[in-house]
Amino acid sequence: MNNKLAGPVILLCALGGQSIDAAAESEWNISGLLREEATVKTTSDLNGAIQSGIPTNGEAVTNTGLGAGINPTLTRPASFKHKNNWNMFATRLEINLDGKLSENLQAHFKLRGFSDQIGLLENEFKDQNLYQQSYGSAHSGARLASAGKNWTLDLPVAYLDYSNGPLWLRLGNQQIAWGEAIFFRVADTPNGLDLRRNLLFDVASEEFSDKRVPAIALRGSYRAGNNFDIEGFAQQFQPTIYPAENSPYNPIPAQFIIDQHQGYEQVKNKLNFGVRLRGNINDYGVQAFAVRRHNPDGVFRWTAATGPGAVAGTPFTMGTGIGVYSAKEWFTSAALARLDGIGALDSALNEFVANTALAPTASGVAGACGATSAVSGSISNTSTSAACVLDTFFDPTVGFGNLRGTLIREYLAENIFGFGVNHVFAGNPGDFLDQLIGRFEMSYTPNKKLTNPTLSRNYLNKDEIDFAFVFEKWQRFSESFPATYMVAQWLHKSDSDLFGRSVSGLDNTPGQHPKGQHGFDAVAFVAQQASPTLEYRFDVAVLTDLKGGWLFQPGVKWKPSKSIQVDLYGNVLATESKSSGKDFAQGFMFANEVLVRTTWYF
Repeated sequence: MNNKLAGPVILLCALGGQSIDAAAESEWNISGLLREEATVKTTSDLNGAIQSGIPTNGEAVTNTGLGAGINPTLTRPASFKHKNNWNMFATRLEINLDGKLSENLQAHFKLRGFSDQIGLLENEFKDQNLYQQSYGSAHSGARLASAGKNWTLDLPVAYLDYSNGPLWLRLGNQQIAWGEAIFFRVADTPNGLDLRRNLLFDVASEEFSDKRVPAIALRGSYRAGNNFDIEGFAQQFQPTIYPAENSPYNPIPAQFIIDQHQGYEQVKNKLNFGVRLRGNINDYGVQAFAVRRHNPDGVFRWTAATGPGAVAGTPFTMGTGIGVYSAKEWFTSAALARLDGIGALDSALNEFVANTALAPTASGVAGACGATSAVSGSISNTSTSAACVLDTFFDPTVGFGNLRGTLIREYLAENIFGFGVNHVFAGNPGDFLDQLIGRFEMSYTPNKKLTNPTLSRNYLNKDEIDFAFVFEKWQRFSESFPATYMVAQWLHKSDSDLFGRSVSGLDNTPGQHPKGQHGFDAVAFVAQQASPTLEYRFDVAVLTDLKGGWLFQPGVKWKPSKSIQVDLYGNVLATESKSSGKDFAQGFMFANEVLVRTTWYF
């Protein structure tokens, strides 16, 4: 076990062995849950970003390269192709320990264990690493955590709370949740997300509560008078955690090797800072905030490959057997990730190959393929010449055979400024507008660095504006039922989409430069209705990006007793086109699934 976890875990276990009466006498409260949760697919669609789901598996693709006379086709092995019916089959254990140390001081701990046994149901994932990372404490990607191939153990809560009159302080490992939007993160900037469990398609109403990656921080607030308070934090940097290579929910094409360690080492001891002023002016709630952080999502670019099979000075590794086999595969996977397949080849050749002994050879291949220039400027400015260059490289006779590309993930500093306004509307009792809550959140990030769809070392530099309009309402439609909770939202992002990808990589057809889009817009609606006895709660969430991508998520929670709860949710994703790359759902159809949870609370 990770040494950083050993002390807190022993403390929790020791206190967990006390009787409830003893815990009460010492003003400690112990609670927790044991949960089984599983997601079963409702579609035959495969995750095209993992080896088993790459669309060209087993397909004899026409060789458009210079060696076509020797090898007319290039074929990715059919043995890679496997279908899976399940995406997750997991057990979760959480133990909460909350104690009152004095009138002013409280302590809070949560030990969380999560084990995914998807390998018992799907041979494709039997020996697959699902959770380990190449950085962080004990390969966990986080602090106060440890991870194995199919499990994680962490302390997402381990902090002290101090309060004295208008002053409140919190010190320790914690999440900081700002903002009010469901699905969208405008003001919610302090923490990155853990995307290893169901990406962004889990229960919408939980609002990232299980996804924010905790970080060691000092957070505090001071109330000035009756109308305003100021809050601030200083937080140790902690990145967003992406799913492991070839795990069920991984969104990053498996033909890439991702160097996450080097970028993390450069910033792991850096601090993020934030301050927020909140208050009331007449009938309006207002807030303003500023955050200085290293972007936890990171940005990606080509970097030189290392290790066995590395083609010296280039981003490519040969001889792995799990790389890209053809130009068609290259273009298909690039479009899936909203990258520029032609531009990515250009940047790899011009920024790396041009500086190696391979430059004359590459220049000769480019010329023979009809490119307009040699290794400087645009070597492959058309899809035909680019495909010819790629297939020549991938040809096992005249080139290298299948190749993997190497990317580095870096975490660059940025400043975020924002403000928000909310207002509770008044009307006649029972009217729909009465007690309707309207919110507006906006953030501005000058000189924000985004991954260039060409994977160039020249990151995109944008002044990004995000805003969200949110309307909330409790409305009683029947005397027989409790009030219905409803939320309607509109999100606008000027330069990135729902997943943080540059909008210049959208509207992306394989084999072409992406056309891009002018901003990203999405609307969402969420409703919750409890039954008369409160034994059931029925949910529905709808999200669309107005470009043909849809997520419809119905659900029901059944709580037959205080200690037992069963949740059933479905994800219904739809896209207008499976190849155009215009909407958020294209590429994620494998996440059409049913989530089942059975929880025992203690």
